[in-house]
Amino acid sequence: MSFLKLSSASALAAFVLVGCQSNSESVEQARKNVDEAKQEGQQEIAQAHNDGTAQIHETRRMGTEDIKEEMKDVQESLRDGESVEDLREEQRDVVEAKRELNAALAEAKKAKAEDVEEAKKEAAERVEEARKNLAETKAAALKNATAEVTESTKALKQEKEEVIQAEAAVAAAKTKLEKTSESDKKDAQEALKDAEETLAAEKKDVTEAEKRLEKAKQELEKVKSQINQ
Repeated sequence: MSFLKLSSASALAAFVLVGCQSNSESVEQARKNVDEAKQEGQQEIAQAHNDGTAQIHETRRMGTEDIKEEMKDVQESLRDGESVEDLREEQRDVVEAKRELNAALAEAKKAKAEDVEEAKKEAAERVEEARKNLAETKAAALKNATAEVTESTKALKQEKEEVIQAEAAVAAAKTKLEKTSESDKKDAQEALKDAEETLAAEKKDVTEAEKRLEKAKQELEKVKSQINQ
């Protein structure tokens, strides 16, 4: 994901909550956003510096050309033997061209400094926003991961209770089968078979719940390690 200027920290927190990424993935993405904000800021500062330097060079080039043209006029006036007044006018034009160049250079340098400063300010703001998003994402991720462990623990407990109930149902079905008359054995056997299938399914659910809990615990530990980085 390329760097995006995030509008608000709550937007990123919501991104965590909707489950588009795992909690640890959201933290990692937020951390990347900080790095990308820094990198983009450095690039924009460098660009502002380079643009300003290029403008100064262009201003100097154009101003120098103007001065050369004015000095050329002075030399032509000397060669053509023009009046002292005309010569002085040409010399004043040279002085004016130099003054204009100095003024233009000062303005270009000022503009460069302002542009670089503005780029630095914007870069700092983006990094600060990305860091704020990272902090809020960490908090949201920790909250979510902790809640997932809690819910997975509750779910596992519930599944185990259902296994106990299913085991009791199997035991009851076996007892009933032992006590039932020959004519009712078929129904009792079917009941036992159903109870055993239910028990097997409940045990499978326990296994899945244990896996989910373990995964949730691993995710929580991963988030905690990211928070400490």
